[in-house]
Amino acid sequence: MKPFPLIALLCASLPAVAADLDYFRDVYPFLKANCISCHNKTTTKADLNMETPELMIKGGESGPAIIPGKGAESLIVTASLHQKDMEMPPPNNKSGAVNLIPEQIATLKLWIDQGAKGSVMEERAVVLQAFSASIDPIYCVAMTKDGRYVACGRSNHIDVYDLATRQFVTYISDPAEKNGASHRALVQSLAFSPDGTRLASGSFREVKIWKLAETKPAASTAKSASSPAGADLLKKIATTGKVTVLSSALSADGKQAVTGCDDGSVRVWDVAAVKPVIELRGSVAAARKMAELEWTIASQTLEQAFQKSEVARIEAQDKALDVLLGKAKEAIVAMSKVLPEKHKAVPPTTEAKAAAQKAVDEVAAKIKAVPAGKPDAALEKQLKDAQEKFITANMTEVSALAAVNAAQSNVKDAEDDVKRISDSKAVNAKAIAAANAASAAAKTLQDKATADLAAAKLEQTKGGAKPIAVSFSADSLRVASLFDDGTLRVWAAATGMPVEESSGKTAAITTITSTSDGTFTATKAITQTVGSPPRWALERKIDQKGLFADRVNAVRFSPDGKVLATGGGELSRSGDIIFFDAATGKVTQSWKEKHTDTVLCLDYSPDGKRLASGGADKIARVTDVATGKQVNLFEGHTHHVMGVAFRSDGRVLATAGAEGTVVTWDMIIGERKRKIEGWTKEVTSLQFIGATNQIVTSAGDNRIRIVTDDGTEVRAMANLPDYMQAAVCAPNGSAIIGGGEDSMLRIWDGAGKELAVFGGK
Repeated sequence: MKPFPLIALLCASLPAVAADLDYFRDVYPFLKANCISCHNKTTTKADLNMETPELMIKGGESGPAIIPGKGAESLIVTASLHQKDMEMPPPNNKSGAVNLIPEQIATLKLWIDQGAKGSVMEERAVVLQAFSASIDPIYCVAMTKDGRYVACGRSNHIDVYDLATRQFVTYISDPAEKNGASHRALVQSLAFSPDGTRLASGSFREVKIWKLAETKPAASTAKSASSPAGADLLKKIATTGKVTVLSSALSADGKQAVTGCDDGSVRVWDVAAVKPVIELRGSVAAARKMAELEWTIASQTLEQAFQKSEVARIEAQDKALDVLLGKAKEAIVAMSKVLPEKHKAVPPTTEAKAAAQKAVDEVAAKIKAVPAGKPDAALEKQLKDAQEKFITANMTEVSALAAVNAAQSNVKDAEDDVKRISDSKAVNAKAIAAANAASAAAKTLQDKATADLAAAKLEQTKGGAKPIAVSFSADSLRVASLFDDGTLRVWAAATGMPVEESSGKTAAITTITSTSDGTFTATKAITQTVGSPPRWALERKIDQKGLFADRVNAVRFSPDGKVLATGGGELSRSGDIIFFDAATGKVTQSWKEKHTDTVLCLDYSPDGKRLASGGADKIARVTDVATGKQVNLFEGHTHHVMGVAFRSDGRVLATAGAEGTVVTWDMIIGERKRKIEGWTKEVTSLQFIGATNQIVTSAGDNRIRIVTDDGTEVRAMANLPDYMQAAVCAPNGSAIIGGGEDSMLRIWDGAGKELAVFGGK
């Protein structure tokens, strides 16, 4: 029994005189849903591509799929009817394709009967619907290079947080979008420029670049200093140390006090317990310098570890060479001992050969002298015997000479081995010397940076300018102090991080006030205002028609911040990488079909010369940026490559796979370094932490996990409420950030302690 009615019955449901069918309007939709998913440019099952009528006429392994004018005889129709031992789509297929319904088969047959004509696909505008309140996932996070600000794409909004104060800063909104949104569709990718002044975001068929706006606080009239702490409290504080309080103020809720002391420090106190909470010292410049020193220490530690591993590798190679060298020398000695004997054995064989030849010649002469040339049988036998003896003697000489040649050749080969091995050891010796020198140089730089860092920290403890006025911000999250040299500084109260400063001239009258907008105003004859919250405004929107085929899954600034690379493409068809001038938004390069499926992740090498990309085609590629030529192709994953990241020295690339593994690649030799397992679901993102060999990862198994590039687990934040989509870490490892399907942005310290959890609007 046939699974469908006969074609004749199907056609009965169509109009007696049907207008010509349009391929893209009437046929393509149901073929795309149930056939083209397996028969397309990328996945060409049975060598058949069904994306256009021309390709179906061309056919595949079984011949043409359609015969224009002959619908009933066309392979695609008989397969849809499950006739002639064919059943398409096959049952339990992975694409979710289902059998065509009778009306669809009838339409297909009629279109073929009408000549299987092609048509032009209409460009239809995609109408994006408003998001449900329950759809609010975080698909991407980004952090400024200094570790100060974090942005997350939450649904179609971009939210920014300050890690210093651990507070929400701002929503980044496009005035052209509704409800303060950043994009019409979900935010798929984010990246800050190296200097933090630009933020790129990718969404459906568009990229937006946001510029940090130079905000000018509204002018304000200087008022009297914030309410001073009570006299009794000041007396208690004074008795807790040896410093003199020069200025003081209470937080708005009265729970904390801030004091400016004569040793140059600014201190926050718990009022109820009369205990110091945190000591605030240093400047933004000093903090930046210390961060640079910490990076140098970490990078030189990494360099020493690499050079030591190189020395160990070469020394192990030398040990193997020593074994070969020993064997070669032993062969020379052994062959040198037997060579004289081999030489000595040659002359007797030569003499025996000559004697045998002489005997042959003598018998031949006798035969020649016989009248009429008819020797008797005895002479003929004598000649034959002589010739056989000559042959034996000749072979004996040949063997003796061959033995000599073999011994000489063995000695020569062994001597060549000795030279080759000795040359290799000499090269290795130079390599070891170079590695040791590089390690020593790195140690010198590390020691200097360590000493400079210690000196910088010590310098902060020394008294300098005096804090003559102090104040809390209105929300008590920041503290400001005006010093007697005219400097106005602001710190984050929670972390002690200096976040802003301004300089002015000294004068006799001193006041400092905080306002509800978060700014501080200090007056010493002139007015200085700092503390305006950062604001990123839309600089440009890149959405030219046909530029992006689908979602922009990856954005990445070049190390110099001049170029923005984007990754996307059409699912199951192509993976495209497009480069833009960050300042103008103009396309500078376009790598169409760099991957055979959509690009999901990008990362520049530290020198900016190479770009790593990973895609849904399960492949990671490294490409020379200047030429567009492929440098490496890495096939180590069995599912989508969802993250790529270069180590700070460029010697290692890490890739994250949807099959639940991370693979590290040795970029020097272009081979796999380590396959790291331990995840039960997709590894959705990864990033090297600062200048270390540690990698922070997010995964669908509800974990943020840190591992080394050799596979050792460092730490894991496990049992999180939902699927984690993205994670980043501060360069010094002091803050780890993760977000996922539950819409919560979580912050942990370097030890894995949760510090804050932020929800959406």
